[in-house]
Amino acid sequence: MSQPAQPSKDLIVRGGHVVDGTGAPGFRGDVRVRGGRIAEVGPDLVPDGETEIDAGGAVVAPGFIDTHAHTDPQVFWDPGLDPDPLHGVTTMLVGNCSLSLYPVTDASRAGIADLFSYIEDVPRHLFDDNVPWTWHDFAGYRDTVNAVGTGINLAALVGHSPLRLTVMGDDAWSRAATADENARMAALLDEAMRAGAWGLSSSFLDVDQHGRPVPSRAADNDEFDALFDVLARSGRGVVELVPELLGANPAERLEDLARRCGARGIPLTWTGFLYSDTNPASTQRWIDLARELRAEGIGFYPQLSPRTVDFRINWDSSMMFMSMPQGWHKVIAASGEAKAGLLRDPAWRAAAREEWDRTEKAMFPHRRLETVRFVEVVGKENEPWLGRTLAELVAERGGHPSDVFADFVAANDCRPGVVAVGVSNADVDGVARTLADPAVLVSSSDAGAHMQMLCASGDTTLLLTRHVRDRGDMTLEHAVHELTGRQAEVFGFADRGVVAPGAIADLAVFALDELHYEKDEFVHDLPAGGARLRRPEGGYRATVVDGVCVQTGGTPTGHLPGRVLDGSGPAGTRRA
Repeated sequence: MSQPAQPSKDLIVRGGHVVDGTGAPGFRGDVRVRGGRIAEVGPDLVPDGETEIDAGGAVVAPGFIDTHAHTDPQVFWDPGLDPDPLHGVTTMLVGNCSLSLYPVTDASRAGIADLFSYIEDVPRHLFDDNVPWTWHDFAGYRDTVNAVGTGINLAALVGHSPLRLTVMGDDAWSRAATADENARMAALLDEAMRAGAWGLSSSFLDVDQHGRPVPSRAADNDEFDALFDVLARSGRGVVELVPELLGANPAERLEDLARRCGARGIPLTWTGFLYSDTNPASTQRWIDLARELRAEGIGFYPQLSPRTVDFRINWDSSMMFMSMPQGWHKVIAASGEAKAGLLRDPAWRAAAREEWDRTEKAMFPHRRLETVRFVEVVGKENEPWLGRTLAELVAERGGHPSDVFADFVAANDCRPGVVAVGVSNADVDGVARTLADPAVLVSSSDAGAHMQMLCASGDTTLLLTRHVRDRGDMTLEHAVHELTGRQAEVFGFADRGVVAPGAIADLAVFALDELHYEKDEFVHDLPAGGARLRRPEGGYRATVVDGVCVQTGGTPTGHLPGRVLDGSGPAGTRRA
């Protein structure tokens, strides 16, 4: 892909209100950039031939840091990483949820692609047709991306499941590792950390398209200790985890691993934390645990997105029914006529009813049918149900909800548009209180994932419009600090997250009254004309990455100054 010649990394941002990312009060000032770093910050700087950005009436803030994204494959068919630069994002942490595109062997490549595609809802063919797979390790992935560049800097974790698949092959799915295998996994992680990887990610929640627990779920404490020791020896890095949130006591394992990390000085962050509208006490228990661990000096950071949890079911690849492996999950896994066959099969229907009734925790809100809405149907006879809910359908037709739903799905060619709306995070007051809690990290966007279920980009804009401008839940300085300086401190991004002389020139320029958070919409811009849900631009005047504008006025410039950052060098911070 061709791109415009990279411009000079010298520019001046004039006439703005600088909110510097530290949480300190903003001030009137200009920002001069030379060679991609901030050279001066102060009032009435005299232009010296640099490119000028007009920030009159606008805020000049550090570029936003998104520490939970899955854009690691997207960079190969969309190096600009649309639409995130249009929402002020300049750095992303990828490789989350036990998933990365490295390490990889010829034997494990298809399995890693299958796993990533299924869990993160990315069309499978993109991994074959657009990801080049010219590497085996993190360094190779880094160099392949950097040969082209990106619109956003990427920091990359090493996925636990690819580590296991590379070392253990098919046994990775079913058993604990031996001492020799632990040593080999630790060596691979050490090699990646020396090449600049940002840490380790793991998962206790996810399953593959066949309902198998992902390989990381078979790891025992000896394996985790071996991997954590690598990070401890490196003096840097973070661990990201997805707890077994659908289990009886998810906090027990998570707390144990947090203490293992804490004993080594490693921060642990986790995703899947939500504000529970129906059980706020459960949210508070997680906050209490975070406070308890933090009081002991353990870095433990639950991530919360401000976005309402809405899921559109992808009938070809979705994890919505992962807690119902004998029933509805089989419908997702089936292909072609097999889907309709299952929905009509009396044995399947009986198993699905039984599983529906006994399943307590699930991503699909089978206990809150009023949140399940029909947004697309097939045939005029089904059009009266557009906009209505599964609860209404069951009330009108009668019978077991699983059977009623099965009949409806079959009647719509096994592909109705079904969205679960407001599954969590629907109580805006509760979300606002939780976002403002110092134990909570504003993160977990999931950008790049679930592209046919939702658009996970734009959380930065939602925070600034809804919680700062419209509701006043937090000050502008607090919100900017949460999106920049605090992320840099927790995750070790040296020289980023602040507007100060010497810092990398990652900047977001915006006026609060010009920002807008729009509903996502389908666009057909994937390779071969594939569809994805995309959020429109957010009204930012400019986004600057390493001193280069990657978007102005909501239009990408085409420049790709971003790189996969080397955490072992100046880009990363070593622990004392």
